[in-house]
Amino acid sequence: MKYPVSVILFFIVFLVGCSSPEKTFLGVYEGKPRINPPYITGNYPESPFLFYIPTSGERPVVWSAEGLPEGLTLDSEAGIIKGKIEKAGNYVVVLTADNKHGKAMEKLTISIGDNLLLTPPMGWNSWNTFGKNLTEALVLETAEAMIKNGMRDLGYTYINIDDFWQLAERGKDGHIQINEEKFPRGIKYVADYLHERGFKLGIYSDAADRTCGGVCGSYGFEETDAKDFAEWGVDLLKYDYCNAPQDKQVAIERYTTMGKALRSTNRSIVFSVCEWGQLEPWTWAKEAGGHYWRTTFDIRDRWYTDQYSHSDNGVLNIIDLNAPLAQYAGPGAWNDPDMLVVGISGKSQSMNANEEHAIGCTPEQYRSHMSMWAMMASPLLSGNDVRNMDSVTIATLTNPEIIAINQDMLGKQAERKVDKDGYQVWIKPLTDGSSAVACLNKIGNIIDIKLDKNVLPELNITGDIRDVWEHANIKAKAEGLDVSLSPYECKVYVLKK
Repeated sequence: MKYPVSVILFFIVFLVGCSSPEKTFLGVYEGKPRINPPYITGNYPESPFLFYIPTSGERPVVWSAEGLPEGLTLDSEAGIIKGKIEKAGNYVVVLTADNKHGKAMEKLTISIGDNLLLTPPMGWNSWNTFGKNLTEALVLETAEAMIKNGMRDLGYTYINIDDFWQLAERGKDGHIQINEEKFPRGIKYVADYLHERGFKLGIYSDAADRTCGGVCGSYGFEETDAKDFAEWGVDLLKYDYCNAPQDKQVAIERYTTMGKALRSTNRSIVFSVCEWGQLEPWTWAKEAGGHYWRTTFDIRDRWYTDQYSHSDNGVLNIIDLNAPLAQYAGPGAWNDPDMLVVGISGKSQSMNANEEHAIGCTPEQYRSHMSMWAMMASPLLSGNDVRNMDSVTIATLTNPEIIAINQDMLGKQAERKVDKDGYQVWIKPLTDGSSAVACLNKIGNIIDIKLDKNVLPELNITGDIRDVWEHANIKAKAEGLDVSLSPYECKVYVLKK
């Protein structure tokens, strides 16, 4: 496969770094420490707290924390903060990471109260590649791979088990039954394994008696299942809407019931409302207890389809569907345009009902996919086989600068400012007053555009500019910035205030 020059250049920088002071990015486990986002985390009072400090840099690293609230402790060799905080409030902790090359310090705000997920969730989900073929071994191997390849140290901490972890029939005692052939040591064993390594566990159910795959759902047993999830150590629930009435009020009631059941447990469980956007969950899911909600039908491993439908929609289709919803996104309440398909490359075991679903994308299209999900403050849930990734896929998923845009504490979803036949321009305001700007080429031709006051009148185009994928500082001309976009390329810049 022939890669675009920009991808090749990026990979060279990723591997060896660059001596120029304007290009400072090294591999995840090279050089002095860097504490990566998120820099804010939420938890309920008197609920088990767990936070892994995502840190780049050569190992070993030793961590310390100044100002930890009462009830929390830090494992200085593992980088994991855990415990319980009884009193609500915002606690600012100064984190330090040391290795033989130097020291890094960052402030972490621990917000104890009614809000969770103050930045978009990052992690991995089993469905897009493995479908029903998930096992305990797969989950544990995935966790180890995410430690080895650096994903955990860029903030990917949720590992989510999707459909088919359970049996078809509920037990006679009223409890949902774990498929012991797939999870012989149970879900709690998996949760404990992940927690020991700083990960959090997500699980799946459905607001009906059957899931999308036809196994046991949670309708009518919400309190029972929520208590079981909490006792097992589950940290997130993805709650689907297959086999349920297509009535908005019914949907609100069913999601509210589960939302209340989760909240009544003594555990901070994130609630993912997976209704697919047909009943406008962005208008009601937060009140139902949701922390993020699907805005579209399932994503497919392809760039675009001419006919958007329930079963066949690509990355670009979903970008267009999610674009008008920026006003509904914010800390603790995120629009979810579905999981990442970066690196699946046609190898899905769950998207093959129609062969066209599994055609895959080019490396440039995958990188644009990653860019736009970061800009839209979307959940970054990788759906590929992270145990087996080529170098370009790793580079795409572990770019700390694009991840920092996604994890910015201001929590603004980018707004589309320009939408032409061949390209789009998006702006995302950031906490420090800077702005992230994405220029997306939708088509297979080279496009040249100019960013100036005519295009972006509200921004200072002639100031300091950071090219997020090239890891380089650049200067615009007096009349603006000339941008040349390769086919399907998305260039992302941070414009300093």
